[in-house]
Amino acid sequence: MNRDDALRKIQRCLEMAKSSSQYEAAAAMRQAQALMREFGVSEGDVELLAVTEVSIASLTNASVVWEAALNRLIASAFGCEVYWRRSYGDDFRLVRHTVFVGIGAAPQVAAYAYEVLGRQCVKARRAYIASQSKRCKPATKTARGDEFARGWVQSVRDLVQNMAMSPANAELVERYMEQQHPDLITAQVRDRGSRVAHQGHAAAGFRAGKSARLGRGVGGPAARPLLGRS
Repeated sequence: MNRDDALRKIQRCLEMAKSSSQYEAAAAMRQAQALMREFGVSEGDVELLAVTEVSIASLTNASVVWEAALNRLIASAFGCEVYWRRSYGDDFRLVRHTVFVGIGAAPQVAAYAYEVLGRQCVKARRAYIASQSKRCKPATKTARGDEFARGWVQSVRDLVQNMAMSPANAELVERYMEQQHPDLITAQVRDRGSRVAHQGHAAAGFRAGKSARLGRGVGGPAARPLLGRS
């Protein structure tokens, strides 16, 4: 049995220690304490098992403002932290992933919301770029599309209910991040739309975002906040 296996077994024992049976609870607690001594596990280590991560392919391979805004919106709404990582895919190309970190099922629900809303935003942005004059340079179209997407993200805030983490859960996730990801650095986010700001593109995105939909995703109580405009 390695340390990770021991942690999971300790967690099960601690759950059994809540049994209404006095003898069963005492036996489970003794086993948990014995394993904790053997593997040098603290109560804090066991608490961190409540923190989970869910990784999903990012919408873009570049760190851009509108996608970063969607990351923050979703993470905040579902009581998660979020970070990006890169890894090699099956074709040996570097692929960027968005990772949500939180308690229980929260990261899974956040990833679902990110995927559904992100897919709609990308589709709307692509259509907006296609509607621009053919005389526009590709860089100008990209900038306009980014401003449009930024407005779109702002428009969908009321689709998700804010489930900000409790102070206790926030402290637990912070400890988890410090232990599991001590080397994370702040990403440089590219603002390609800044040069076309104040030209109405964000406003167009905001109007388009009003038609966004976010239905019930995964089952269970954690999915309830996904109900939005219908």
